Amino acid sequence: MDIFIVAHNKNQVQNYIDKIEYEKIIGFILDDYDIIQDNNIRSPMIGLYSAFKELNKLNYKKLFSISCDMPLIQREVIKLIISNSINIDYCIPQWNNRYIEPLFAIYPIEQGLNRAEYYLKNEQFKLANLIDNNSKIRYISIEKEIAFYDKELLTFFNLNQIDDLQFIKKKIKKKELN
Repeated sequence: MDIFIVAHNKNQVQNYIDKIEYEKIIGFILDDYDIIQDNNIRSPMIGLYSAFKELNKLNYKKLFSISCDMPLIQREVIKLIISNSINIDYCIPQWNNRYIEPLFAIYPIEQGLNRAEYYLKNEQFKLANLIDNNSKIRYISIEKEIAFYDKELLTFFNLNQIDDLQFIKKKIKKKELN
């Protein structure tokens, strides 16, 4: 599996290089604002558009998006998503309440690029817009299927605040003891 990291700018890339094991990274992709009027807009849609655009040039067919604020992703969950994406265009985790996890999903690159471009031009940043409902979509039940591999559903824990960091430290320490 080839790993690319999308970054907002060159300074962010340098910060990544200084802090991560980048030997396994194939490349860094910078946010591409070529179709957006306002370069100050921050949206995951811009990052996905940038990845779709670059990976399309490199002839990749699918993209597995993983958000940078999900530090507890379980390896088995990644394997589950990938194995369920064979002969499918989109593979997306979904909660029982029908909410989806669009930043932890597999997308077809060419369709994703076209849809991202359209919605960015129209200043619509909702990630669900990337999904073409006329395509082959596999929604993976988080509570029924993913929970089998990740009982606490830590894969979907977002690190956004200092308190979240304490939670993660406890989980890592607990795991080290087991």
